[in-house]
Amino acid sequence: MTIEFGHLVVSVLIPGMAYACWRDLRSNRIPNWLNAALVLSGLFVHGWLSGWTGIQQSFLGLLTGFSLLIVLWLMRAMGAGDVKYMAALGAWLGPEMTLYAAIAGILVGGAISLGMVAYRRAWGRFANNMGLLVIKMGSARNAFGEFASMKDLTGPGKTAVPYAVPLTIGALGVLFMAQTGLKGL
Repeated sequence: MTIEFGHLVVSVLIPGMAYACWRDLRSNRIPNWLNAALVLSGLFVHGWLSGWTGIQQSFLGLLTGFSLLIVLWLMRAMGAGDVKYMAALGAWLGPEMTLYAAIAGILVGGAISLGMVAYRRAWGRFANNMGLLVIKMGSARNAFGEFASMKDLTGPGKTAVPYAVPLTIGALGVLFMAQTGLKGL
């Protein structure tokens, strides 16, 4: 009996992603031990199935996931756990699928954010936050400083989108498309 990548995704990665979403929704945190376990298991699975080439692709996926979101963390627009989570997903997805999953996850996160604004009828606060973000992007000092960080934009008693959810949706979408042979986003 041969074990295929899809079986390992269903038995290891998807439960890990479900747990990450649950924890992020519950406590706005993704445990470091979970991210580490996903990284190590992704490297192991790819090494087992494809040898050194698989390990290299897994590591490139990890770097891709990390690189795509670290700038958002430096700008204080995303939590460090989200960056580590995308890197962990990258260890499973490889570089190309990680790129697509991150883009899809960011788009899904934006849609969720707009949905939250509409549900709360917080269009004035949304317009104010967008103005602050435009000012923030006006200079490197503002972009990478505390000015208009997520803490400022969400306000007291408000929470940002638990980004494990949209990142997981993006990864699941990319995995589904790869499994069914669909190309592109």
